[in-house]
Amino acid sequence: MPEIYHLIPIAGTLIVLYVVSWLLSKQGKYLNVPTHRKIWNALLAVSFLATMVLSLLNVLLTNYGVRAPIDVKFWHVEFGIALVTIAIFHALWHLNYFAQYLPKEKKEAPPPSAQI
Repeated sequence: MPEIYHLIPIAGTLIVLYVVSWLLSKQGKYLNVPTHRKIWNALLAVSFLATMVLSLLNVLLTNYGVRAPIDVKFWHVEFGIALVTIAIFHALWHLNYFAQYLPKEKKEAPPPSAQI
């Protein structure tokens, strides 16, 4: 039987939590913008580290035929879903940074006859 991964519950929960924390940070009463970003950067780091460690562990277990007390592949995918979801938030924050690498439209100079 194939494993069932929790894409919608994990991504949906993270999206709801992100929207709530973003709204709170915009109000500035309970959470400020730098703290909001620190929280999500920390969650991004934790999900990355967990995905990375589980990936390496999965390779070692597979290569050496060792059995683990937990389903490493399952948890690798679950943390990977969280990582990708949070990475999308992170990339959206930096759209302006990435936009600078896109080609800019060149404005054509008016024809000489239009100049006075």
